[in-house]
Amino acid sequence: MRDIIKEDIDRMLQADFCIERLKRKTILITGATGYVPAYFVHYFMALNERYDAQIRVLALCRNENKANNRFAKYFTNSMFQIVLQDVCSEINIKEKVDFIIHAASPAGVKECQKNILDTYNANVKGCYNVCALANKNNAEGLLFVSSVDVYGWVNTSRHIEDVYGVINPLDKRDVYSNAKRACESMCMCECIQNNLQVTIARPTQIIGPGIDMNDGRLHADFVNQMIHTDEIVLKSDGTAIRSFIYITDAIMGMLYILLYGEKGHAYNVANERNEASVRELAEVMIDAFEDKKIQIRFDVMQRNNPEVAHALSVVCADAQKLRNLGWNAEIDLYESAKRLILYCKSGENKWQ
Repeated sequence: MRDIIKEDIDRMLQADFCIERLKRKTILITGATGYVPAYFVHYFMALNERYDAQIRVLALCRNENKANNRFAKYFTNSMFQIVLQDVCSEINIKEKVDFIIHAASPAGVKECQKNILDTYNANVKGCYNVCALANKNNAEGLLFVSSVDVYGWVNTSRHIEDVYGVINPLDKRDVYSNAKRACESMCMCECIQNNLQVTIARPTQIIGPGIDMNDGRLHADFVNQMIHTDEIVLKSDGTAIRSFIYITDAIMGMLYILLYGEKGHAYNVANERNEASVRELAEVMIDAFEDKKIQIRFDVMQRNNPEVAHALSVVCADAQKLRNLGWNAEIDLYESAKRLILYCKSGENKWQ
């Protein structure tokens, strides 16, 4: 495990709000090799090591090579198990599962657009199979990791949990958003009809180590450009505003939702202090890079690109509902960028 990630996990271990609730429980994480759900795995295993929490961690994923790269250090640990399968297939786990975190989904812009059926199925079919498993086990909690993309085209400065806009069901660029909406509806049905203890997290853009540098998200793209060139190329005028949250804050927020959120409710996972325009994000990342002089360049020819034109001008969220559970974000945008950059500069593109 790289030092940056170890520091992150050590920071998370300072919080003790979840130890008693999770002690001696079995937790299934779907999509476990993704950079965000993998942090759940590392955190739960660290709770075992430091506090003898005796949490049984089941990491469901379909890529064995990724699993080997992410979790090799746990393979001889009796509290850890890889569940190697596609979440779109029925999940047959013989042991009792107490909590489930459904985070399986392509999330990068490029991957979502390249494989739209995989994007939809991983969410919707996956959610159906996960709900079936949760019902079978009478699970204490199921967390569905959704997205602020469910809000669609709505004219608000910050999204709140009960105001929605338009999403086109026939536009391939909206497949991810529609899939997340469909899953949230399924969660609501399960909550009402089967009394399933399900809660929903809607994170904004999560900055953290382990992200694929080629997945198309702004912060990944900017770091990739700075490492390999002397400039950041903006494909728009840079005025669009986005909300960013560091991975440790996001993980802690989602755990609060899983353990203390109200059944059938959705919660934004956001840090309002980390809102920035695309240009401001580029400037923060340049300041955090330090090693060389980076210029910002505008590519005028890209401004009419359909993907750029399709982007909303403001995608920010209000997290007061989550703060009411007792959670607070700690990491500012500069530190978030700095930690991601330090990790990427190490030359590693996988966890050890």
